[in-house]
Amino acid sequence: MNLSVQYAWFILPISTLLSISFCFFLIPIAHRIGWVDHPGLRKIHVDSTAVAGGVAIYLAMALVIFLAQLIPGFSIFSSDWITIVMAGALVIVILGGIDDRWSLSPIIRFLMQILACVLVIRFTGWHLEDLGALFSATVINLDFLAIPITLFAAIGVINSLNLVDGLDGLAGSLFLLSALGLIGFSVAAGHVELGWFLAVSAASVLGFLLLNARFRWNAKAKLFLGDAGSLMLGFILAWGFIRLGSGEDRAYMPMTAVWLFAVPLLDTATLIWRRWREGRSAIHADQNHLHHVFLRAGYSVEASWGLILLFAVVLAGLGIFFELSGLPDCLSFYTFMFISFGYYFYLKHCWATQRFLGRHFIHHDFEIDESLLKAKKTDFLNS
Repeated sequence: MNLSVQYAWFILPISTLLSISFCFFLIPIAHRIGWVDHPGLRKIHVDSTAVAGGVAIYLAMALVIFLAQLIPGFSIFSSDWITIVMAGALVIVILGGIDDRWSLSPIIRFLMQILACVLVIRFTGWHLEDLGALFSATVINLDFLAIPITLFAAIGVINSLNLVDGLDGLAGSLFLLSALGLIGFSVAAGHVELGWFLAVSAASVLGFLLLNARFRWNAKAKLFLGDAGSLMLGFILAWGFIRLGSGEDRAYMPMTAVWLFAVPLLDTATLIWRRWREGRSAIHADQNHLHHVFLRAGYSVEASWGLILLFAVVLAGLGIFFELSGLPDCLSFYTFMFISFGYYFYLKHCWATQRFLGRHFIHHDFEIDESLLKAKKTDFLNS
């Protein structure tokens, strides 16, 4: 058996353990230097919480990849693109870490994200060449629009995961779901090295989730991803999607990536459209995300997390079905658009009627305070 395959499995639990270790190491440091997320409007946590999760994940990934490259005969991380993607991810981590501490302007954030993405395009050559046969049997070739649309897609994925990161365990779990789908397609298409890279990232995120998601041993998140983490994980997913959805050795048609990342895209696109319609900035923060709807309808943080993740699993499963069944791309596209319009109109209806999944909203003003959520739910049920 090849040395890389025989021993590669050991790097996954090592990645998880390193991630947990870095999390515990960074939490007190983050509190000491003020690198925390404080309670306030648009937030449901009641304690100041360290935002060091993204840095811990990156350090675990970088250390595992570096050590693996030092082992003779261990070749699963030998390609130059790994160094390039990790360098771009480092730019994103530094950008997000500074933003978590001092709040950068949106323009600087976008410019740095574009810089990191251009770095990957320039030195790997990865970019979307076509969008598949979305409307008919004719493939939509991008030609001179290939690089701009690749940048648009990458920036969209990066910021969508960032925007959906508002509930304990949610962004990390959605990353894991997308990464697992990408790993499966990578292995099936022979992109073994990319599959292992994504597996290490997923294992590192799992270590973070054990301290961030709501479990019996975790009544509340011990730390958050922060912008450093959500932007970095979005960056990794973006280039996984782009690499596997382009080139002659592509693993799937581009539309499949949309299904694998459906919930963050739907949530972000719906919010941006609503904000524009209301005359507000597309980047204006509010409490109209999907997880806020669940909380206003009286679902706990744990239930909201589980139901949103279930929704994401169903949509990803549909995308995988379309890809493996050999059905036309246009059918996949039109099905997704039908679901998208249904999602938009249902959420618009629920905000207008103050009812969601058969429940009345229990909280009507702008601020959601988790410490009051159960009391408000009890008051409503008794009224």
